[in-house]
Amino acid sequence: MHLSLCYSPLSPFCRKVRLAMDHKQLAFSLVETDSLQDLPVWNPRAEVPILLHGDFAVFNSPDILAYLDRAYPDAPIYPSEARRHAEVRAWERLADTQLDAIVTVIGTWSFADLPPMPPGLFDAAQRDIGVIYDQLQAQLADGRAWVAGEIGAADYALYPHVAAGSALGLKFDPERHPDVQRWFKALRARPEARIDTAAVRDWWAQREHKDVDTTRVNWGTHRLEWLLANGHADWFAAQVRQGKVLWSTGPKNNAYNSPLAPAWARAMVARQAVGDANSA
Repeated sequence: MHLSLCYSPLSPFCRKVRLAMDHKQLAFSLVETDSLQDLPVWNPRAEVPILLHGDFAVFNSPDILAYLDRAYPDAPIYPSEARRHAEVRAWERLADTQLDAIVTVIGTWSFADLPPMPPGLFDAAQRDIGVIYDQLQAQLADGRAWVAGEIGAADYALYPHVAAGSALGLKFDPERHPDVQRWFKALRARPEARIDTAAVRDWWAQREHKDVDTTRVNWGTHRLEWLLANGHADWFAAQVRQGKVLWSTGPKNNAYNSPLAPAWARAMVARQAVGDANSA
């Protein structure tokens, strides 16, 4: 069955999946888009990546990686031993939640039409990402080449955020984090990372031609939690009131309104709209 990846180089989760697929040397086609309407399948959360394996769709990057490791067991990205598997998942989860929140929130100002960054937010990002780099340095300090022994999901989850963080000024300190630097250089030199870097650079080179919504931002659960935890609830509330927030789920601006949504989902939205009008 043919493999396709619905993908945007702007998404660290898409990058993680593509890195793993290239590591496994899989043959696949890319559906590269920044617009929901251009996707060939409906995702209830209006997000990429989406993996299509024949007529079967898999959503959510950890689920996609787990599926790929079972469908294509060569060059595994998860260990079979229970404890090591849990270790890899812990690092992947840290990358997908804590690290993503810091880097992606700060990175939002590089592409979206936003008012000035709230005071103190960048300093908070430097503080919090430093803690994660300290953890990663401790993990790599025994000289291991990769985060959990063999290269795999933990490395591919962390790498896009560390690379993006470096571009945004959220860099690790080579003196404080020498093993993080060693790991990053080794991974960046690998073929799958070279493909990833080229795709990201090409996206930014073609930035003005990309159909990306710059007026509304989908902050996401962990990103929003980090923003609010650092004292910017009033700033975010103003964005909500101005209609500048794009929601994956909720009453408006979500995947249920997509023309790709199945009939039952669009009918549900229509019924809800009638109910809202009658109660007004």
